[in-house]
Amino acid sequence: MVGVDKNKLSDLFKSKAVKEEEAKKAAAAKPVKKAPMRVPVKKSTKDADAAIKAFKDKKAASKVDKSLEVMHSKTHQDLINAAYKAAEELKIAPWVLLRAAEWGHFTDDRGKKYDGPVIDDLKGLDDAQKAALKKAVGL
Repeated sequence: MVGVDKNKLSDLFKSKAVKEEEAKKAAAAKPVKKAPMRVPVKKSTKDADAAIKAFKDKKAASKVDKSLEVMHSKTHQDLINAAYKAAEELKIAPWVLLRAAEWGHFTDDRGKKYDGPVIDDLKGLDDAQKAALKKAVGL
């Protein structure tokens, strides 16, 4: 028989028990990889606290970096629009937010990129105003 694999033909006539036994042998022949053992390292409480503090500081710094990057990608007009959206949500006049954030001069040059501090660092705003502005800006 040309082009026919004899091994495949013989598989057709094997009993189910023989096939199962061959499958078990094949599975047993494969080496099993074991995960390396991890040895617990005892650290003092000071070391653990220092590691946690370092992690939190790094996370906070990356959050500030992202906020600063987003804020500096906005124009003065973008921030004016965000102040209007936030003021609408807070049910106050937009100029209250603009003046409190010291953004009253933004109308002089609307196309200029913002180069001031992040919203969390603005001193004239309360927490609700900061949260509404951050939401409107997309932070």
